[in-house]
Amino acid sequence: MNISEEELEQRLRAMFADERLDLPPPAEAGAAIVAGAGRRRRRRRNLQAVTGVAAAVVVVSAGLTMVRIHTEDGTAVMSADGTDISVKPPENLTQGHPAQPPAPAPTGTQSIEVSVPPGTPTSTPSRSSSSRPPTALPSVSTGPLLAADGFGRLKLGMSEAEVTAQAVTLSEAQAGASCTVYKADGGGVPATASVVISKAVGLVVVTPDVVAHTAEGIGAGATKEQVLAAYPAAKDETGGVVAPASATADYHFLLGAAGVAQTSLMSVNQDCAG
Repeated sequence: MNISEEELEQRLRAMFADERLDLPPPAEAGAAIVAGAGRRRRRRRNLQAVTGVAAAVVVVSAGLTMVRIHTEDGTAVMSADGTDISVKPPENLTQGHPAQPPAPAPTGTQSIEVSVPPGTPTSTPSRSSSSRPPTALPSVSTGPLLAADGFGRLKLGMSEAEVTAQAVTLSEAQAGASCTVYKADGGGVPATASVVISKAVGLVVVTPDVVAHTAEGIGAGATKEQVLAAYPAAKDETGGVVAPASATADYHFLLGAAGVAQTSLMSVNQDCAG
């Protein structure tokens, strides 16, 4: 059966107008619509507030930035937060000539100079511990002084008679072929000492019973490093170190576990001990 378009339209209108095809809204539809509208209004207000804050930040940032252009020498100066940055065009940028590429940035061992504004405190790099001079070792001054030429009134080269004339008592003699070992005591010496007197050249060795110290600060407990520091020409010998005391005498330092344990003064040219 053929119907016209007008009749088809009328039938469709009549069908859609039938109340049996209506879908009634739920009871809570009105409240849901009102709540949705409220949420949209709150989003709109929040968006406006955020937009206003962002605009304020942009305005403040723009106020803190100032740009000055100097055209007399072609230098552009940009100032931001009090910091000036100067930018000058290449000198070879003239009319009719293309700009040449800038010089390469320094690399490797090339130096880089950084200018510091006046009044800016600068820090000085601390020296490394390896560049500092070594700390001087403390000197030792305990015990009596054993001088480079003798001990108290005893002087190297004195004969037996000259020694006893210095208020020194010689005892416990141990005679040898050309030399005699004595124990020296009395007011002429700071402490008891063992001495060796040669018949040919006189007093040649003085060894105090207590550890004496030298004028250079070497005494009881001094380390080998201290001895070498005080006497650069010192040399190792069996049991210790020998160091020049003068042109005619040497110091002999006996080294123990705790450092210097005994100090002797000995003539270089003698026929008793060596």
